[in-house]
Amino acid sequence: MRRQLILVFVAVSTMVALAFVVPLAFLVQRTAEDRAIDAARADAAAIVPVLASGGSVNAVELAVQATTSGKLGQMTVVRADGTTIGSADIWSQRLAAAIATGMSAIGPTDDGQEIVVAVATGPGELSAVRVVVPEEELRRGRDRAWLALVVVGVVLVAMSVAVADRLARTIVRPTQNLASAALQLGGGDLDVRVEPVGPPELVELSSAFNALGSRISGMLVHERELVAELSHRLRTPLTRIRLRIEQVSDEAVAAELSEDVDELTRVVTGLIEDARGSTAPASTPCDLAEAVRGRVDFWAVLAEDQGRPWTVATIDGPLLVSVSRSELEAAFDVLLENVFRHTDDDAAVEIGTEVADGFARVWVGDSGPGFNASQVARGLSGAGSTGLGLDIARRTTESIGGSFHIDPSHLGGSHVEMRFPLS
Repeated sequence: MRRQLILVFVAVSTMVALAFVVPLAFLVQRTAEDRAIDAARADAAAIVPVLASGGSVNAVELAVQATTSGKLGQMTVVRADGTTIGSADIWSQRLAAAIATGMSAIGPTDDGQEIVVAVATGPGELSAVRVVVPEEELRRGRDRAWLALVVVGVVLVAMSVAVADRLARTIVRPTQNLASAALQLGGGDLDVRVEPVGPPELVELSSAFNALGSRISGMLVHERELVAELSHRLRTPLTRIRLRIEQVSDEAVAAELSEDVDELTRVVTGLIEDARGSTAPASTPCDLAEAVRGRVDFWAVLAEDQGRPWTVATIDGPLLVSVSRSELEAAFDVLLENVFRHTDDDAAVEIGTEVADGFARVWVGDSGPGFNASQVARGLSGAGSTGLGLDIARRTTESIGGSFHIDPSHLGGSHVEMRFPLS
């Protein structure tokens, strides 16, 4: 587009320059010719009074030598008695006609122009003055003037190119920025925006693009938070159902119900993973300390029902992290759900939070059997049949530059920790 705009400006400026230069070139040529011819006429007119007054040959010769044309050998004077003064070899039909008829004339020659002036020197007596203007005299100064006009035309075109390039930048650069931003938005960068600059139409288009990006970003974040919240709320009753199934005396019925709950749990976990898959950091930070305390209070009821040893070592907030509360709670629930599902009722649980090196840390430890290497690998690859679902917690932390760790616990089981950078 930039190239096309420059070419248009070059074409227009070239036509304007030609429309300006060509007529001036003809005018310069005509002016140079008129100047040379007028000078020749003036030289001829200087001789007329001398001839008309019957001046002697010497007087006429002195008058001829006093003129520029005479000094250059471009003047011939023919007296009525046939005496020739000046360049004797300069003769023409117009000169002979002037002497015969008394008619002055001007016209072209083989190498320029000639001016012939008839002079009456007495009754029935005619003399004549002829001045030749060579072609180089007719062109004197013309070539330099033409060169100046060409230079002016080239400068005008060059200036128009510079102006066109600058103007094209003001149009093309915002267009390129808008196209690049559109590609980024299409690639999933919901935070990309463009500065509304350039012509009014591009400013309006850029503003509309920014509004569209904000709208899409808001809709997607809202949709994912709703799905995450719904999935999180579904997980809580599923956990309760699973705990109740353990109290069913008929093992066959309990096993069948457990399979159904496992299937439903996998579906719910998939919803959470999809909701977390490409969510941008939350625009409003969440208080990790408050969110953890809320979920600890919920799970504490189940721990009390089982008679499970329960230790909480959390610190007061606020501990602001760039993730939505529903996502944080879903990730924390995964950690506790794994403890309740994969450890005995008497296995101790330890929950804690702290701040270290600019990160908010939250962990869950237990005295259960812990995770072997294959279980950890399956769990981190997705919420499959192992029921670990630890990928939810890992994605939540890594999406905002945090980290996820599984280590042995001092209680004898596993120590699962999430680290979130503080906002």
